[in-house]
Amino acid sequence: MDEEHTFKGALALARDTKATAVVVSEPTDLAVIRAHNGLARFRIHVTGVAAHSSKPELGVNAISKMARIVTAIEDEIETSYVDRRHPLTGAPRLNIGVISGGVQINFVPDHCVIEVDRRVIPGEDPLGTVQPFRDLLARLASEDPTLDVQLEDPFLLDTSMETPEDSDIIRVASAASEATIGSSTVDGVPYGTDASKFTAIGIPSIVLGPGSIDQAHAAVEWVECQQVLDVTDIYTEIMRRF
Repeated sequence: MDEEHTFKGALALARDTKATAVVVSEPTDLAVIRAHNGLARFRIHVTGVAAHSSKPELGVNAISKMARIVTAIEDEIETSYVDRRHPLTGAPRLNIGVISGGVQINFVPDHCVIEVDRRVIPGEDPLGTVQPFRDLLARLASEDPTLDVQLEDPFLLDTSMETPEDSDIIRVASAASEATIGSSTVDGVPYGTDASKFTAIGIPSIVLGPGSIDQAHAAVEWVECQQVLDVTDIYTEIMRRF
């Protein structure tokens, strides 16, 4: 339940479970995933001054100000992630997924907001990843006295996940894959799953499932039928061996 937003189902299960290991069935192309990213999601607001579009000099265009902020985020923050990599999940990532502002075309817009999705690699503190955005906005505001910008406290934080390679669940899942499909891959992925709610309380977890994340949230989502059949056998073998 609620896996795409605030993870209420996994958090409730994590509070009550007596499990000693967890397998989360997100799409991994049947690889055994022992590490994935977390996230920090937050909004940035720019407040401008409304005016008639025939005299834009009487206002402050919040959309124009936000456009410069977006460019600065991409040029200064996003580029800084290149040299900060996790061996399994890669570099941190960010996406500005929502922007809204303005009322109608002949008004100078007095408000604009963006929503930022920052993916957090293992070893990073989700809340700490927001600070560079605060620092950047403070500098931009100091350089532009007409810029009124605020960063809201994050509305969603989630930890990353990393299970030690010698954990029983990884050993068993790898052996189950070998026995069932003749091969096993242990790896990491850049997305997040419910697994991090369990590793956060000390329960070793993996992600293992049919299909590819490349098809998730696409216009047409699909999974190879053979992988569904194979993973059923793998799950059964994990339960037999664990």
